[in-house]
Amino acid sequence: MSAKGCFGLRKVVHITESQLVELRNMRVLLKEARSLARDLAYHRRARLEASIGQALDEVDRQIEDLRRDRA
Repeated sequence: MSAKGCFGLRKVVHITESQLVELRNMRVLLKEARSLARDLAYHRRARLEASIGQALDEVDRQIEDLRRDRA
């Protein structure tokens, strides 16, 4: 592999790692939002928790995709 090809591969790995870190951070924030939502009125809480749950599912899916692509 040429030096240029090796640099390109390292850049892709760095970008992937960066995306993984961002997704993990987003997951933490969504879990915090879910915990704060418990103080809302029931009808608002249920709707917000459903949205947060969907967002968490999507973040988890993207994390798994990045892990699978790295392997």
